Amino acid sequence: MGVATELMRARADGAAAARRGDTRGTCPHPPAADAPPQARALFGLWQAGYDSVRPLPIDYSDGEG
Repeated sequence: MGVATELMRARADGAAAARRGDTRGTCPHPPAADAPPQARALFGLWQAGYDSVRPLPIDYSDGEG
């Protein structure tokens, strides 16, 4: 499989995982800083695909009131 295909597949796999209801932690790619650059790219793209279906909620409230 070519690198570009692998990158596109990682994003599609992340979106598919979100649609199935899998947790964000099921990402098969290592997020470690010492992982090879391609592995970090796959992690980021998988997460981007997941976020495209199930965005991470952000609470902008100040906690008061």
